[in-house]
Order: sequence, then structure tokens, then C-alpha cells
Amino acid sequence: MSLLRIPFLLVACLTVAGAARAAPATKSFGTREQLRECSDLDDALKVRWQAIQAATAENNRKFAENDAEEARLVEMKAKLDRSDKNAILAFNKAVTEHTQHIQRANQDGDAAEASNKRYLADRAAADDQCASLTYRPADIDAVARERRKAAVQASAASAP
Repeated sequence: MSLLRIPFLLVACLTVAGAARAAPATKSFGTREQLRECSDLDDALKVRWQAIQAATAENNRKFAENDAEEARLVEMKAKLDRSDKNAILAFNKAVTEHTQHIQRANQDGDAAEASNKRYLADRAAADDQCASLTYRPADIDAVARERRKAAVQASAASAP
């Protein structure tokens, strides 16, 4: 064994021994208020996600309608009587309307994409804030009871 290895082994042993003697990290629990906040935040994010999914489905429907409209325009153009001025005006009007439909669908898609990005940022922030917290079972049960009671009261208040 070389003389250089001895100090290295001594430092390594002392480091391991020191780490073993270090006090174990105390586990901190989240409070009931933190649990309430995180649960409310999660509920709000779920509602937003459902709205985003509904908007995405609507946008997909609009894009499909635009595709069908475009196919009708292609067919209309193939059958267009180029000597009929009224037919040409009607076709041009249909193309203009189709272009407006595409622009609206693209704007809605851009808005949905921006909304999705905001949602993802908010979801990441909520995860950073709440995912690392641990709660006592008694706190979880108490907050769950509070939330069930509030939900029953809210549904009773909204019922005619």
C-alpha cells in the first residue's frame, strides 16, 4: 500500500463516519392550510384542463369543417362555368368566406396554444409548490371531510 493511499483512505473513512453520525433529517409535514391550498389549486387546474380539452376538440372540429369546405370548393371550381359571371362571383365569395373561416380557426388555435402553455407553466408551478409536501393522515382525513361537506352544501345551495 502506497503512502499516498493511506491519507486518502483516512479521509474517506472519516467522511463516512461523520455522515453516519449526522442527525437524520427531520421530516416536515405540510399544514392543513397548505393541503387545502394545494387541493384547491389542483381542482382549479383540473377545471382549466377540461376547458382546454373542450377548446381543442372544438378547434379540431373547425379544422375538419374547413377541410371539408375546401374539398367542396375544389369540386365547385372544377365544375365552375367560367362564362357565367354570377357563378364566378358566387365562387369568389365562397373562397373569401373560406379564407375567413381558416383565419378564425388559426386564431382560435393560437389562443388555445397560448392557453395550454400558461396551463403547463401553472401546472409546473403547482407541482413545485405541492408535490414535495407530505401530510399527516389525520390532516388528509380532516381536509377531505371539509371538502365533502363544502361540496354537499354547494350542491344543496344550487339545487332549486
